[in-house]
Formats: sequence, C-alpha cells, structure tokens
Amino acid sequence: MNALTASFIVALIGSTAFIVIAVVTARARIGRLPAIAVRDSSNPSHVPESAKTFRVLGWMLVLLFYLTATFCLLQGLNDLRIFFHWEQWEAYFGSRLSDRAEIALYSRFWIAIGIALIIIGYWAQRRLRRRST
Repeated sequence: MNALTASFIVALIGSTAFIVIAVVTARARIGRLPAIAVRDSSNPSHVPESAKTFRVLGWMLVLLFYLTATFCLLQGLNDLRIFFHWEQWEAYFGSRLSDRAEIALYSRFWIAIGIALIIIGYWAQRRLRRRST
C-alpha cells in the first residue's frame, strides 16, 4: 500500500460513514426532541415511532463508530510501537516483517481512520441530541 491508496481508503471510509449517518440522522427522519424533557410517564413524548426507530439506529451507529475507532487507534498505536522499537522486532522476526516505512504508513492509516470515525460519531451524537427551541 502506498500513501495515495491509504489516503483514498481513509477518504472512502470517512465519506461512506458520513453519508450513512447523515441519512439516518436527517431532521425529517428523527425530528427534534422536545425543548424540555418530560419526566412524567403519563405525558408521552411527541416523537413519532418512526423517528424513535431512526434515533435508535443512529445511536447504534454512533456506538459502532466509537468501537471501530477504538480498534483503529489501538491498531495504529501498536504499529507505532513496532516503528519505534524497530531493531528489536527486526531481530526477532527478520525478513517476515514489512519495512519500517510501510509500518509507519500503516500506523498513520489506522490512526487517520480512527480520528475520522470519532469526528463523525461526535457529529452524529450532536445531531441526535438536538432539541427544539
């Protein structure tokens, strides 16, 4: 993998996640929460059932994005560990290990995907929490 391919893959994953969450959390689909949270269970919420379904789907996607971002960041940090302790890893694994520049690229790749998913998850979270004024 080269830097251009890695950048393209990160952009593709980020744009796909952005489009999916934008469609799921569109104002027409999820509506807005009431301005004041109703604590009385006898007074039902004014959010329709279809909006509740899309809200649940949106929150599940936010959770999925955060979990995937955690995996990607941990993978990137692991690659950084290999990069900074290259001599030890090369002595142990020898020629079976990719070269140092490729490990650095993998590290940047995984960290970039993780950061993109965190930003998109946070944006989706803000859209799901918006209230009427």
